[in-house]
Amino acid sequence: MGQVLNFKSKLVGGVAAALAVLLVVAAASYISLAHNIDDRQWVTHTYVVLEKLDELHASIIDAETATRNYLANPDDPSISEFEKGRERADRIFKELRAMTVDNATQQRALAALAPLIEGRMTELQERMKARREGGPAAALAAIQASSGKGLMNQIRQGIVNMRSEENRLLVLRSGMLEASSRKTRVVIVIGESLGFFFLFLAGMVINREMKQRALAEEEVRGLNAELERKVNERTTELANRAKELERSNLELQQFAYVASHDLQEPLRTISSFTQLLAKRYQDKLDEKAHEFIQFAVDGSKRMQTLIDDLLTFSRVGTQGKPLVPLKCDAAVDRVLKSLRATIEASGAVITRDALPVVLADESQLCQLFQNLVANAVKFRGLGVPKIHISAERDGALWKIAVRDNGIGIATEHNERIFVIFQRLHTKTQYPGTGIGLAICKKIAERHGGRIWVEPSPEGGSTFCFTIEGAESEKAGERTRHGLRLSASAS
Repeated sequence: MGQVLNFKSKLVGGVAAALAVLLVVAAASYISLAHNIDDRQWVTHTYVVLEKLDELHASIIDAETATRNYLANPDDPSISEFEKGRERADRIFKELRAMTVDNATQQRALAALAPLIEGRMTELQERMKARREGGPAAALAAIQASSGKGLMNQIRQGIVNMRSEENRLLVLRSGMLEASSRKTRVVIVIGESLGFFFLFLAGMVINREMKQRALAEEEVRGLNAELERKVNERTTELANRAKELERSNLELQQFAYVASHDLQEPLRTISSFTQLLAKRYQDKLDEKAHEFIQFAVDGSKRMQTLIDDLLTFSRVGTQGKPLVPLKCDAAVDRVLKSLRATIEASGAVITRDALPVVLADESQLCQLFQNLVANAVKFRGLGVPKIHISAERDGALWKIAVRDNGIGIATEHNERIFVIFQRLHTKTQYPGTGIGLAICKKIAERHGGRIWVEPSPEGGSTFCFTIEGAESEKAGERTRHGLRLSASAS
């Protein structure tokens, strides 16, 4: 077990370390790649700005060319070309302003270029207007009066300065891009190297542990073989003891049966001769002697009743009949008939719902109902005894309840009352041997169920027991088995 845990801890540790390294490498690679992508975008951005600067200069040149063509030939549609060049210059200028918003130097340069470009475009417009309205002479005068060459030189110098700034940034950003690319390559190479290294270590650990496990498995197989041999020996020993115990139980049952009969004979003799003594010497004995004789007779009768109940208790599991489909209503009818005198004497009112067909030993089921109903009548309260028998499904079993309005049972005694010889009252209060509910428990368990007591809504007690229904598939198998036993027994 320790070796397995050690191997597991090593394997888990190795996998965890490899995973941690991979996570670190992945994170570093991601960061490096993100920086590389960012640097590449800035390099591309710089190239785009340089291209826009060239386009701005070209658009201004196109506007000047269109103006010269118009001055030479007013019928030439160059004025539209001028407007296109001016609009393109405005659009490119706005794009440059947006693209260099993070660069204060370029923003200042664009701020300086704006009036120059606007002034140059205004001069070109005035020349074309003078040509259109005053002819070549007026156009020439407008050209001589303007400072167009100086403005254009300033525009070119401004664009050159901006290109110089962008070229400087291009060199800087290209260097950063190259550095981030090298860093990314280094991180990937180191990560792959560490990954292979941990895989190699994991392979070595697994190989060594597999060899140790093979040796351990061989040892375990030997131990299992030895254990199996000991289990077989122990099983054989237990089987022999079980046979011996079964034989001992059979002998004990036979002894109990014979002893009970041998005990009953002297008890009957004592009771008979004691009663004969009281009858023959009735006039010669005083009242105290008659009382003693009555005590002896009552004691022998109680002893005989106790022996009969013990015999009944011992025979529940040993002399029971096969379980067959049986109507609970028929069993209750039989019980009520046998208890008619007791029921009429107490004035008890007994009601019941429709009861199911169950798989049972008829005599034992009748005894179970008889003990519960007789107890409900015996332990009655001050009012008229009311007893109700009902049944309901409890999964695959039937739950049968016998409810009364008697004196009830304290919750702490719910288990004790089913133990043999356990009484909650004295013999003078309620006669009995204290075996009846123990017999009920044994009968319920023999029928594959259980028995318990619950408080009754009317203040009494509700005794419930579960029993298998005759309609279930399992019950059908047991019924066929019971019928075969019955047939073989006959």
